[in-house]
Amino acid sequence: MIFLFLKLTGPVIVLHFILYPFYVSKTINTILSFLKNINMIKNHKDPSQQIQLSLFVFVLGIVLYTSITMLAAVGISPIQLSTATPTNSNTTSDEVTSFNNKGMSLNSIGKYNESITYFDKALAIDPNNIIALTQKANAFGGLGKYHEAITYYDKVLAIDPKNAEALDDKGVSFYHLGNYTKAIGFYDKALAIDPNHAFSLYDKANALEALGNFTQSLVYFDKSLASDPKHVLAMIGKGFALDNLGNHTEAVVYYDKALATDPRYIPDLTNKANFLDKIGNYNLAIIYYDKALAIDPKNVGALTGKGNVLSNLGNTTGSVAYYDKALAIDPKNVDALTGKQQSLTDK
Repeated sequence: MIFLFLKLTGPVIVLHFILYPFYVSKTINTILSFLKNINMIKNHKDPSQQIQLSLFVFVLGIVLYTSITMLAAVGISPIQLSTATPTNSNTTSDEVTSFNNKGMSLNSIGKYNESITYFDKALAIDPNNIIALTQKANAFGGLGKYHEAITYYDKVLAIDPKNAEALDDKGVSFYHLGNYTKAIGFYDKALAIDPNHAFSLYDKANALEALGNFTQSLVYFDKSLASDPKHVLAMIGKGFALDNLGNHTEAVVYYDKALATDPRYIPDLTNKANFLDKIGNYNLAIIYYDKALAIDPKNVGALTGKGNVLSNLGNTTGSVAYYDKALAIDPKNVDALTGKQQSLTDK
């Protein structure tokens, strides 16, 4: 019977020690406790049973010795294993999720510096957590720190090279840095993985537009709208491209569609232009001010903002012209008055 027992259980014991070394100490303790509790050899008077049991212990000793020797060869001590404190993976996972949720909540209201603190806490527990890495990159992007953002998108892509979102976001970072050609390269990589990736289609159209390739940009604005017919910014982008190609009538159609679909997006154009002005990407800022003004020529904020950008570019005549347009609508506008005075002083 003992031989049948060894035949059936021996391979399982050996595989248990070899394939699952971190459970070795637990198995050893279980077997020793079993032998001690039933006091096998002591309580058996029959010599044949004692021989069988002795043989069992002998074979078991060989198995244990072999397993422990193999563990020692790779630097693992069963004593170390028996004293190791198991980690609570569920608790760890819950902590990471909690930190990520707090960070994303802060990202959503523009508190990027605070959000980074929480993503760092998540990454201290799990350095390869894709959500924390991605969201930390997004936070850097929100701060206009695009080089830092790219660093973290690269970390995401090192773990998941086919992450279309990270590829697109990395492209957006280069777009904001004014490297439109490199941005397109990353949009293309994202589209190679997901040809219908709506953000990449729209972002590529924007980059082509920034390069002055309005005809090709229309192709990608159309693809973006085919993927998402209610993409307001794609409507505005297509209208702007048509306007620059001389098709003003059709351009107005798309501007009107954008306003009818969701007018809340229109102020975003001016806000983005202001942000681009702040980080020094003046040429791209002008494009966004022009998009805002194409929809609403009396947008005082966009008129003043474009005046500021032109002033930063040293175009005093152009800047004063836009400040005057703003002041014709709102004569007491402080930003326009201050900007005009500063521009004339710097002349």
